[in-house]
Amino acid sequence: MAQLPSGAWRRYGTVLLVSVAAVILYAYIDLTYSLPWNPDRPSLPMFPAAPLAKACDGTLPPSADDSAAAPIPNIVHYIWLLADPTVLSLDFKVFISVYSAHLFFRPDKVYFHTDASPELWERTKASGSDWSRRVLNLPNVEPKYIDNPRLTTKGVEIDTFGAKSDFIRAYALRDLGGIYLDVDATPCATWRPCAGPALPTSWAAMDAFYNGVWAISVGILTDLAYRLHAVPGEVLIMNPRAFAPASFELADTIRLFRPYRDAIPFPSAGNNDDDGPPQELTNTCSDALAWLRQREQHAAEPWKMDFSATYVLHAFDDDASEVGGGWDGKITLPYVLARRSNYARAVYPAIHHAIKAGVIPAEETA
Repeated sequence: MAQLPSGAWRRYGTVLLVSVAAVILYAYIDLTYSLPWNPDRPSLPMFPAAPLAKACDGTLPPSADDSAAAPIPNIVHYIWLLADPTVLSLDFKVFISVYSAHLFFRPDKVYFHTDASPELWERTKASGSDWSRRVLNLPNVEPKYIDNPRLTTKGVEIDTFGAKSDFIRAYALRDLGGIYLDVDATPCATWRPCAGPALPTSWAAMDAFYNGVWAISVGILTDLAYRLHAVPGEVLIMNPRAFAPASFELADTIRLFRPYRDAIPFPSAGNNDDDGPPQELTNTCSDALAWLRQREQHAAEPWKMDFSATYVLHAFDDDASEVGGGWDGKITLPYVLARRSNYARAVYPAIHHAIKAGVIPAEETA
């Protein structure tokens, strides 16, 4: 039996030790940044107790029949703050989100919480850009004129658009109830909100703990949601694919937005053919097996994402300019109609419906 020289054993031993260390380090980093208990994100016990002293003043305890007595209203909320107080302009991406909400949720109201003046709103609605007018003239779209939040009740300055938006959405949901959507979040299937009345508690926690760092308010709400999840009717935590099947990491952005080859029909929620309106996904065993058979026929196209469990696609596009694949990073009508990307395939049914309904003129699709 052949034996390795002693020098070779040392070399191989060194390589083995380095490999094992690399695996352990990778596993640690992966777990640290991917699991809910990420130690880099503040958890509730790490926040000071003092702000809690009066945080719940005026907040009534939930009763056993709260969810039945006070169902969540079918209202959709958006926030649109102006960088320039003289300019209100909405683009095609905003239209995709609002029209999809109109189509799939059938909301009683769609509120834009905005610091635009009433005069600017009405002027934009009548004579603004094409996409601005199409959004603002959709059924039940109304403005909610607001003043920018500037201070918490403790006097901490709220000085970024992200933090202002966090507080405005908390105010809106606390006072009116309903569904909040970012403008890059697109409904993909019929859905009704089924969580409960935890919003006053959420707002109180944000106001009590916000210290000027945007991530703090996000971490607070996450921790609070996990804590209230055990209380019946308070919080429903769903699978991440329900609202964010892709992350904000560049690799997921590329997979979502990069154009691939010519579109090939592929079953997904609300996208079964080219000619009809979006169809609701059925949930019988035979339907699931039929879908699986069709998917397997397209196994040569592994880039295609499955949106069948997605109710709202939150499409993080901050790195869209880096996607490549011959795309300039702009979400346009021709880009969606071509259906050469996962994002385009996901939002196409609503745009198809808007064209058939005449909301988007047919001549713009030529």
